[in-house]
Amino acid sequence: MICLGDGSEACQYISLGKFLDRSGKVDHVEVVRCLRCGHGVSLPPLPNVAFLYQDRESQDFQPDAKGLSHEIKDIAFRSQARKLLRQAGGARGTILDFGCGSGQFTRVLGEMVGSASEVIGADMHSEPPAELAERPYLGPEELGSRKDSFDIVIALHVLEHDDDADGLLRTISGYARHGGKVVIEVPNVDCVWARIFGKFWDAWYLPYHRHHFTRNSLVRLMQRNGLQIESVHGVTVPTMGRSFADIAGGTNNLFWLLLGILAHPLQVLGEVLTRNSSAIRVIAVRK
Repeated sequence: MICLGDGSEACQYISLGKFLDRSGKVDHVEVVRCLRCGHGVSLPPLPNVAFLYQDRESQDFQPDAKGLSHEIKDIAFRSQARKLLRQAGGARGTILDFGCGSGQFTRVLGEMVGSASEVIGADMHSEPPAELAERPYLGPEELGSRKDSFDIVIALHVLEHDDDADGLLRTISGYARHGGKVVIEVPNVDCVWARIFGKFWDAWYLPYHRHHFTRNSLVRLMQRNGLQIESVHGVTVPTMGRSFADIAGGTNNLFWLLLGILAHPLQVLGEVLTRNSSAIRVIAVRK
């Protein structure tokens, strides 16, 4: 991989050691990180990651979001949606939520924009998730015919899930019309909590996360794929509860969610003091 620092040399990787295999399907997983640009890559290579998501049971599909957990996440998603819309300049035209997962955020965003815009979810499965059973959804076949047609394309915590980050980014941005907005959000490997929790930090999430971005590596990746950067934002994504669950060897559930809520002010404080948020959101324009 060409280094995402100055782009003149190849990355110089060192291993961060073995990590927990959250899928139970790969066994030995590790992360290597570039000494020059800080960008990380998961090993072993997985040219096709579809087998990790076939059953919609990974945490990417929020299988634990039921009852009170579901209501709490609705509140959190509404707050995130308000900030995203403000940063992107408001809702207009058609919005594609690429890699929508459970569809819960997609539904919340659609409810918020109302008739001002149409929000359409899309993912790798032909059938929509339960959250989007009565809302617009595009499976892989339908999505293929919608290139160059959306006013805003958002991909929240999607880009890190494929070995070919360049190829996936080109696919995502290709759904935006020329002059349309592309919103990419990924975990920030420079976050203070990655250092404090170490391999138990929830956002490492191996083997599902294939790339581990810094602010600069994400911006440079988007620039080299022809996107004009409009703004870069730090985003606090709740990671404390699942990080505590990982330390305890527990399964994510309502208890860990509530513990994460109690620890959330501490998470925010740590990110503010260190000026390194748990996630990075870049808003760009497709030329």
